[in-house]
Amino acid sequence: MDTQFRSLHLGFVSRTTAVMALSLPLFFSFNAWGQTSTPAASSDAPKQEFYSAQDRQLAIKQASIFKAKNVGEADIMAGPKQKKDLFQFHFKDKVTCEFEEPGAKMGGNTPKFLCKIIKVESADGTVQTLTPDIKEEPVKVKFGSDNREVYAEIASSRLLWALGFYTDAWFPIQVTCTNCPANPETGSGAVGLQSYPQASIVRKFDGHKMYEMGKDDEGWSWKELQNLNGRPSYEKDGLRLMGAFIDHSDNKPPQQRLVCHGVNVDTSTKPYKTTCKESDMVVQDVGATFGGGGLFTNNTTAKANLHEWSNTHVWNKGGVRADKLKPNQQPPECQAKLTKSLTAKDGLDNPTISEEGRRFTAGLLCQLSDQQIADLFKAARFAEMPENQGKSEDAVVQAWVATFKQKREDVAAARCQWHNQPADLAVIDNPAGLPTVTNNCTASPR
Repeated sequence: MDTQFRSLHLGFVSRTTAVMALSLPLFFSFNAWGQTSTPAASSDAPKQEFYSAQDRQLAIKQASIFKAKNVGEADIMAGPKQKKDLFQFHFKDKVTCEFEEPGAKMGGNTPKFLCKIIKVESADGTVQTLTPDIKEEPVKVKFGSDNREVYAEIASSRLLWALGFYTDAWFPIQVTCTNCPANPETGSGAVGLQSYPQASIVRKFDGHKMYEMGKDDEGWSWKELQNLNGRPSYEKDGLRLMGAFIDHSDNKPPQQRLVCHGVNVDTSTKPYKTTCKESDMVVQDVGATFGGGGLFTNNTTAKANLHEWSNTHVWNKGGVRADKLKPNQQPPECQAKLTKSLTAKDGLDNPTISEEGRRFTAGLLCQLSDQQIADLFKAARFAEMPENQGKSEDAVVQAWVATFKQKREDVAAARCQWHNQPADLAVIDNPAGLPTVTNNCTASPR
């Protein structure tokens, strides 16, 4: 250590030994310091992140997780509304983009890459090209006919969005990548033109991603949703039940995102105090869904696998049908069936669901028409998965629709124990304040 100090001293003679002795340990312990101490004064604006755990917890407590809507009017084939200053995506548009970065640098195990869009061609002949009015940043592309996330993520994100929960928007497109390595995931191989007929592009949910300083992948855990968030139990249990419904097994905190609108960093405090005008909790990665879940989120069994999904029950415990209960019999406690992956610390695992959460979610699901459910699997291109080659699209889609509707009936027909029964049940049964609430289920949700 003395030799290192002498070397530093010779290189920086204007500094004293005392200053060097102080600065060197700080340099090597920067990460720990950055998470616990007040940031150093700087002429630059402070980063929009949390400088204390308490500020983050407050944002989670105040965060919204659901926005009521007329579920029956959701255009599932078109998907969420898109910003006007970006390229507009439609079903199976042909997107030409220039390669920017391999997926290996972006984290995760799913085949993907970053590219800058040059042109978008739609089936009706419309061509969009890059103009000064388009403020497009490089986009993340997931690709590959055997990458089952390309299919499952679209179905799950469209479903959650249609019901009113917060998630990123994924769009089914075809990609031609210019200046693209043969393997865009690793960045290796000869550079040229690569085409991917089965691909998807994400549009992030609005809001500034928030986390504690130095914890970029912090996200939020399902325990934090349950224990810290201040939204009503029917909304929180509703989202948890939907996680089980789609078999969202890979639900570790980085798969969720806390976002803020109107971030303010007060630099007069020690540590800096960060507050949000509004905050939202977003489910950002739902690719390991519509399968059998499991400890290892296998690409074949845990993602878009009809056999596995159809053989997974909605309820692990309870979930007794209303017509099976004796007069004046109280229903047992309900536990939805979901096996979280081994990596999902503080994840969602066989969650207990209240009657208010079940009834709320069933009411939303039962508003979906048969056409909307069919569009869910058409938009996700489930018929294009390798095992469905040679089968008609209608046959594949209807098989998925039948399983979806059976699982929906299992939610609608069940009865659970109330935890926090609202005085006014309209907030559960008609959250959007519709003149009438459509019930497309055979059973009544209430």
